[in-house]
Amino acid sequence: MTVTFSPFRARVVAVTSGKGGVGKTNVVAGLATAFAKVGQRVVVLDANFGLANLDVLLGLSPRHTLEQVLKGEKMMEEVVLEAPVAGGASIRVIPTSSGVHELSHLDPASELRLTQSLQRVCEDADWLFIDTAAGIHDAVLKMLAASQEVILVSTPEPTSLLDAYAMLKVLHLREPDKVVHVVINNAQSREEATEAAEQLRAAAQHFLGKDLQVLGLVPSDRHLLQAVRQQRSVVDLYPDSPSGMAIRAMAESLAEHVGV
Repeated sequence: MTVTFSPFRARVVAVTSGKGGVGKTNVVAGLATAFAKVGQRVVVLDANFGLANLDVLLGLSPRHTLEQVLKGEKMMEEVVLEAPVAGGASIRVIPTSSGVHELSHLDPASELRLTQSLQRVCEDADWLFIDTAAGIHDAVLKMLAASQEVILVSTPEPTSLLDAYAMLKVLHLREPDKVVHVVINNAQSREEATEAAEQLRAAAQHFLGKDLQVLGLVPSDRHLLQAVRQQRSVVDLYPDSPSGMAIRAMAESLAEHVGV
């Protein structure tokens, strides 16, 4: 069986990376916050099975998690948390247990529960963002296959770019028509970010014959670290900071780009 979210009314976007530590979850939280602040209804699934931390980043304390839903012990509606956003809006967050190895290998029954539960929760949503684990693992690839489009996050470091290309290559071999957006995060300058994005884009075009969409370039920014320490999205706490403005611009670009 294959997980599929294709019948969803919501636009389903998976956010992934070739390696950990590139700020992928900050990008997810920022995009979700940006859309919520303009009245969009947003659901975020923490699908980083094993090393989940989206709830911590947003200052949430879940009593129940997705693990219990997949085991049939709880309904998804009992697990969903509301993450408040400045201005009175909120994001619906589906938290996941951290350090549970079994979640990285979903059996067919669990996959069916996940799909059916998300269909109910996302019935009135405009966006479903899926924060995947890093790397090329079975659970990650299933989430990417289930999504309508993918955001691939990398930093300008050569190892990060190499791992991002490896992820892109595997995804392309499985689904050559999948729309992939690239985000370069934590760049020391716009020139560095632009060069990194061009390297990844050129490699994809030359070796895979694939056109990548460069969604955004997020600078290194002390406000982002301050927001993390306060367990808030930088778009919520410091919307006019360099990173906050960059992520807001990415949300606007994503909204304009209909790739599904």
